[in-house]
Amino acid sequence: MPAGYRRVLLVIIDGLRPDAVTAAGMPTLDRLMTLGWRAGAATTVRPSVTVAALTSLATGVSPARHGIDHPSLTRLGRIRGLAPLPVELRRHGVETTILAPTLGGATRWMAGALLRLGGVSRLGGGTGAPGLLLEQAALHLAAASGPAFVVAYVNDTDLAGHAWGWMSAPYLQAAAIIDRGLRHLEPLLEDPETLVIVTADHGGGGVLPNDHDHPHPINDRIPLVLLGTGVQRTDAPAGSAHLLDIPPTVLWSLGAAIPAQYEGRVLSEAFAPAEVLA
Repeated sequence: MPAGYRRVLLVIIDGLRPDAVTAAGMPTLDRLMTLGWRAGAATTVRPSVTVAALTSLATGVSPARHGIDHPSLTRLGRIRGLAPLPVELRRHGVETTILAPTLGGATRWMAGALLRLGGVSRLGGGTGAPGLLLEQAALHLAAASGPAFVVAYVNDTDLAGHAWGWMSAPYLQAAAIIDRGLRHLEPLLEDPETLVIVTADHGGGGVLPNDHDHPHPINDRIPLVLLGTGVQRTDAPAGSAHLLDIPPTVLWSLGAAIPAQYEGRVLSEAFAPAEVLA
């Protein structure tokens, strides 16, 4: 049975490696991970590139199925045969809002494709400061009068990784700046009808210090934490959680049906038994 949440916030930190989440470097996220169900080494899709991961989050299927591993408009037709998460949520009366910084390249194309496919009610953001964007996301969710799904996407870590290398000083500084913005999520955790999910789309630096698309465990590992009053405080076994588990978990938590074609599973073990049986 669904967990009975009415609002879900999904925070995607582009290019955040699990080993960057430390008490010294990202104290807010490190502390938040102790307050919920956490998979410190979840797995992303292959290839581990942003456009592929975001499309998988949007459609519930792997790149082998949706075919989007680079920003090519010729592949959009393959998505039309799928069941995008925002469309499934809208059928259940849940509005979807995407908040992101000013986008370019593959990410801008993906956001536009989601809007063209339907289901996304609003695309906003535009500020270059991750703290302001995360604050905007938290306020938007808290002010929602009905069921709502908000996606907050920040990419400072990915930009720093490509420019100076993953785990470099500028990369860790970008992670620290994002971490300060995550403080805006804390008031949401007091609402029993709100679920917060924080994750990344990929890691980086596994083969080349400034890239992440080669097959390598460091590129494929991502942090994943679920937070809320009905979430258990526990560690997930290594390798037990996958990025593809997020879409069905979002649908389940909001009481919406999960399309049979979705490849992930509901992370039901993250929730207290009373929530699962409610």
